Amino acid sequence: MPKHSVTNRLLPLSEQEINELDSFLMSEATSYDTMSIDALDGYLTAIVIGPATLDFNQWFPGIWGPTKEDAPDFESMEQAQHIIDLIIRQMNNIASEFEDDPDDISPIFVTVFHPNEPREYLEADMWAYGFMDGIELCRKDWQPFFDAPEAGKVLRPIYLLGSDDVTPEEELLTETSEQCENLAQQIPESLAWIYRFWLPYRQAVMARTVARTVQKNQPKIGRNDPCPCGSGLKFKKCCGTAITLH
Repeated sequence: MPKHSVTNRLLPLSEQEINELDSFLMSEATSYDTMSIDALDGYLTAIVIGPATLDFNQWFPGIWGPTKEDAPDFESMEQAQHIIDLIIRQMNNIASEFEDDPDDISPIFVTVFHPNEPREYLEADMWAYGFMDGIELCRKDWQPFFDAPEAGKVLRPIYLLGSDDVTPEEELLTETSEQCENLAQQIPESLAWIYRFWLPYRQAVMARTVARTVQKNQPKIGRNDPCPCGSGLKFKKCCGTAITLH
């Protein structure tokens, strides 16, 4: 498998590559708690547009689940590097979209068709869960946003779809597919507002720095480096083996 250059890491993922990444995330190599592609997109979006620049090891393990046992079973060092490259490229693309035009972004939502319903509906529940998980990585840093008068309204569609702490009254606002679709359609506007809110704290160039820092600090996985799956073992003792047991 060819190594990816820095230039390639700045290219958006093709539809085929998105499908490839989604297939790996949902494969038997990962745990039940691993994020789907839409949840991953929400997670990375919160990291990119939020207030803090997080190190690779602060956010990467969370993709696979809450515990070290959720770490993926990469077949080889090459596969691990390839999956990491795809994730970094998706992060870079999110940063580029916001830097270029925060009012014209394309979150990865899904469309679903439920029996006895007349059409497909846009669904952003998993995306919103991912975004909320991204906030939790540095929740204290988000406090100025939470304190802003507009924050409740701005975060409302993401919170209603992606929080486990909604009240019974709030649950009534997501009972139907129409309600959920309407909330999903409000999310891009909320993201543009959040992105602009943090500009005084973190200039637009910092959005790309998140991923570029990863490239600088993690250009290639060495056999004696900590395994990127988050297990705490050296790569050669973990995902760097042909068959990995966590």
